[in-house]
Amino acid sequence: MKVLKGRLIDCTGAAPIEAGAVAIDKNKICYAGEAAGLPAEYSKAEVLEIRDGTILPGLIEGHVHMSWGGANSIHWIDYTPQLEMARALRDLQFLRSEGYTAVRDMGSGCVFLKECVREGLLDLPRLFAAGRILTQIGGHGDAYQKLTLEASEKVYGPAFIVTGVDEVRRAIRTNFRNGADFVKIMTTGGVFSQGDKACETCHFSREEIRAAVEEAENQGTYVSSHAQANKGIRTALENGVCCIEHGFYLDEYCIELMLKNDCYLVPTLSIMHTSKVFNESNPHVLPELKEKTLRSYEAHYRSLDLAHKAGVKIGMGCDFVNDPALGCTYDRANMEFERMEAAGFAPMEILQAATKTNAELLLMADRIGTLEAGKLADVILVQGNPLNDIRLMCDADNIKLVIQDGRIVKDITAQAD
Repeated sequence: MKVLKGRLIDCTGAAPIEAGAVAIDKNKICYAGEAAGLPAEYSKAEVLEIRDGTILPGLIEGHVHMSWGGANSIHWIDYTPQLEMARALRDLQFLRSEGYTAVRDMGSGCVFLKECVREGLLDLPRLFAAGRILTQIGGHGDAYQKLTLEASEKVYGPAFIVTGVDEVRRAIRTNFRNGADFVKIMTTGGVFSQGDKACETCHFSREEIRAAVEEAENQGTYVSSHAQANKGIRTALENGVCCIEHGFYLDEYCIELMLKNDCYLVPTLSIMHTSKVFNESNPHVLPELKEKTLRSYEAHYRSLDLAHKAGVKIGMGCDFVNDPALGCTYDRANMEFERMEAAGFAPMEILQAATKTNAELLLMADRIGTLEAGKLADVILVQGNPLNDIRLMCDADNIKLVIQDGRIVKDITAQAD
């Protein structure tokens, strides 16, 4: 048995407890509340505490591509399954060091790591994955557009390039066969897409989107869409998509649909921030790409503010793609805490987005995401008070203790000030 003592922020929405405690027996939380109310049976348990320590649920990264190796898609031709897995293993360890005990992978080959974890061959954060993304021909995800379509379809890559309802169904069923937990489609272009306009496009027909939603619902799960342009967001929401990734060009109608249909938004601010900084400092970036990035960046914050004020459920994820030149490598994934604050979110809202709300997106809200008796023991101990300064969450050195499933997987409490 273990007992963590310190400031308790359980992320349920309850007020913090300055003198709190969390008791763990095996892989379950048995008590979370006032330290003075700790049951006598834990009087001889191992106590874990640091000066000015804050106890939080394990963090959940809501939008990653664990095995990608850069933003320049032409280099993806060099990928192999082995290289993808090696990148994923390295970066999942980065994330756990930053306090993440679960991740939501939004398109890569690392869905195949799940069986390795189940067999005990790998010790990783909890992994929930979409498998390969679904894109239309020429869409965001049809990565090799300098090649012919026939060649592009034969290259190992992150997407199924599909046309028509039957191909959509086949691709999704293939992903579920491989262990996917939900579905990821691309209903718009992207800032770095070749051959499309991120601000204006809509990808996939209504029939294709509805087919994807039906296949997901048949498996008891949902469809999430990469959707930046307004038309593609609207079409996704009108046809049953439950989560919008990015959402650069939301309007009142989109917000109304999201509230009516109980949809989520995962804004992914960090990737746009690093891209904007890179473009501003790099003289070799094409002027039209700089302009599209800046326009999207500004629209992104306006749309997020609109959703936030309306009460849309907002998760949190960085969407990094492992590109050192862009500054978006997973040892910096906690940048999203800082960017959410810049977007006007209060510290408690940010913490809940990274825990409680993201657990809902994993369909695991009954088991992780908050510190409550009966839930799985995914718990972190942080130096300092993130409600006073959320930016301390951006530094992995402040994450002194990480417990996942009741096991200590990181312990640098001896380095606490």
